[in-house]
Amino acid sequence: MAPSDVVILLIGLHGTGKTTFAGVATNTDVKTHQGKGGGPCTEECVRYTVAYKEKQVTIIDTPGLADRNTSEENIEILHKIAKQLRSLGQERVSGVIYFHSIEGVRLSAIDLDNIRILKKICGVDFFPRVAFVTTRWDRIKQTEWNALLQPRHQELTKAWNDMMPTGPTFKFLNDDSKSHEEVLEYFAAQTGEPSDAIPQLLFAQELDRYRWEQNPIKAVKRSTAGKEMVARGSNVRKGICAFL
Repeated sequence: MAPSDVVILLIGLHGTGKTTFAGVATNTDVKTHQGKGGGPCTEECVRYTVAYKEKQVTIIDTPGLADRNTSEENIEILHKIAKQLRSLGQERVSGVIYFHSIEGVRLSAIDLDNIRILKKICGVDFFPRVAFVTTRWDRIKQTEWNALLQPRHQELTKAWNDMMPTGPTFKFLNDDSKSHEEVLEYFAAQTGEPSDAIPQLLFAQELDRYRWEQNPIKAVKRSTAGKEMVARGSNVRKGICAFL
């Protein structure tokens, strides 16, 4: 397979539109499975490719993060992402999209947890290459857009601002191919530098540092993102025990 000019990693909760974006952006029929909450979910990382304006674009869809997961399930999701990163060889992820559904009333605790995970996957050097994509706008009446757009973007900006004082980049998706193409265009326009000039994801760096080849799961658990995932799973168990 020829190396890609653009490699985009998709991250977000179940049901926020990651797989739909990958399918529309690459003109591919995609299949999802039923998740724990009854909605669609992707169980494995899936790689899609498309030629876009003379550039080869690879989109890596990932299993959705969820607050119901145990530590072991969280680590398994990271392990699947890690395998995809390792399979890139000398290529590097050139952009990350975090998907957020606009349908919720406000940011939840799990949204904030996942933004923390996102930070630890990316690392400071990669932050400028992250975009927040708000989805499900096609399910909102157009007359309500302005009332939702500014408050939600302010919430996401506040959650992100301790990383980048300039604030995050926002894109939004609705039920048409134009908005999907605009997201592709944003990342395609950033390319041009050789792969080794692109900042490497912190998570990818740590897989090497913690000797992935010798013990993949141990390397994932020792990573900054892995430690955060384990801690979150422990908090979920404590909450369940307290409830019982």
